Amino acid sequence: MTLLLCPECCQWREPVEGRCPVCAGSLDLAIPDPSLEAVASKIGELRGLLGEAEMQHGDFPKQGRLWATSNGLLFVPCESRVIVFTDDKRAKGTMSSKGLRRWFGGWWSRLSGCDREARFACEHRPGELVGHDSLALAELLQSDPGILFWSRGTIATWRRPRGQWELIRPNTFSWPERLAMRDRDGDRALQTWLETTACPLPVNVR
Repeated sequence: MTLLLCPECCQWREPVEGRCPVCAGSLDLAIPDPSLEAVASKIGELRGLLGEAEMQHGDFPKQGRLWATSNGLLFVPCESRVIVFTDDKRAKGTMSSKGLRRWFGGWWSRLSGCDREARFACEHRPGELVGHDSLALAELLQSDPGILFWSRGTIATWRRPRGQWELIRPNTFSWPERLAMRDRDGDRALQTWLETTACPLPVNVR
């Protein structure tokens, strides 16, 4: 599996026939990486912390914090998974010959257990992002596929079944994103953001 950062929706996804499965934008290894400035303009400026959150996102760390930006929502895991190669030369060769996005393809295979020679460890990430400008947020997103960003335009509606939040995209063929806030304050903050910023007409709020 090769994960690429989509230049349109700014999500790390595996291409499907050269397209992003989320926004249907072009997504291919032949397409240059989006610039730091382009990603920063998509994310916008940091607005504040909504609360502690938990999200099922493959094999990536699921505990993290949910932040509001001027253009959407940013989920940042509390830990960043770090690959520890058993062969330093092999690691350097991978980075130099394939580039960053191709490296994440190998990164994912090791993370999912397909490569038995590699080990991984978890590195704790400071939870405070206050003071980060849009360029710093973009750099953070580009460096870690465990981070998720949802722009306001990609959230068509939302609902809250059984205490979880489902962010539903305009493309009804894509699965909803599910996350859970850790406390009531976080639930209230996210609901207020959704009602006033992204989706004024929620579905199945209770």
